[in-house]
Amino acid sequence: MPFTLPMLVARLVLGALSSIVAGAACAWVARSGTRTSWVLGIVLIVIFVPIHVWLWQIFPPWYHLAFLISLLPCTLLGAGFAARSRR
Repeated sequence: MPFTLPMLVARLVLGALSSIVAGAACAWVARSGTRTSWVLGIVLIVIFVPIHVWLWQIFPPWYHLAFLISLLPCTLLGAGFAARSRR
């Protein structure tokens, strides 16, 4: 069964929320600014690129690009939320 557009968007939203929470958790645990969140974002990209190459035929190209491009910004956004909540 192919994924419908609402299903793809829901998967992207869940991925973005997960990245935001991961960035916030990383910044909260590390308590050292956003450097660790940058590292986390880069690690997530390194982990997910091979997975998305493997899944390339299942999803449309825009889905892969949207997911991979959003990993680092969403992780840093979460780190920013954690930094603001500590003030």
